[in-house]
Amino acid sequence: MIRVLITFLLVFLSLKCNSQNEFFSELSIEKEFLYNEGKHFNLDVNYKHAYQDSKWRKLGFTISTQKKLNDHWSIVGGIVNNYRFDKDLGDFFEVRPKLGLQLKTPIIKNLSFSQRVLVEWRNFFISKHNHYLRSRYKVLLNYIFPNNNEDNSWSLSSAFEWYYLKAPDVRERFSNSREFSFFLSKKIEEVHYSLGYIREVFLFRSSNFGRVGNTISLKISF
Repeated sequence: MIRVLITFLLVFLSLKCNSQNEFFSELSIEKEFLYNEGKHFNLDVNYKHAYQDSKWRKLGFTISTQKKLNDHWSIVGGIVNNYRFDKDLGDFFEVRPKLGLQLKTPIIKNLSFSQRVLVEWRNFFISKHNHYLRSRYKVLLNYIFPNNNEDNSWSLSSAFEWYYLKAPDVRERFSNSREFSFFLSKKIEEVHYSLGYIREVFLFRSSNFGRVGNTISLKISF
């Protein structure tokens, strides 16, 4: 079963890449550094590389937190710091605080459905980008394959996320879009390895309407 899923993922990615407008790769490493009474604090370091003509690179650091209100509801928040290196488009530094709510609902054994609403404020420095406030809504399905050993398990997740703001023409091309993601994950003891595909389609009022972003993403969390 796992081999079939891996094969399906690779074929799926290859088909999507053949129809791509733009292509990216991304590496993310996440560490949970504090857990106490339903509170999570995480540090995420990520690197993203573009393969278009500009070939820009982005280095990011994110501190996030989650506070469980009960078995289903949680408050989520954090601050994102991104630095883009681009000799053609110009460098920029972004600081993005965010706050929201998350609802997790079990459907059947090993299958859960999650919803998340976020509001975030994007602030750009050393660039001509405008600051702006936007909202995000995400739905996610996650399935954990049955395994007697919880420290050596597989899981599969799929998500849609929509990004909204009133005036999308803010000189920042990734402001207004919808996003689909698909990840296959393997847990080995306390470490999760996730390989996935992210497809971003820009919404009608975006200055980049009609363009599609395709990202191969590798995530490691512990």
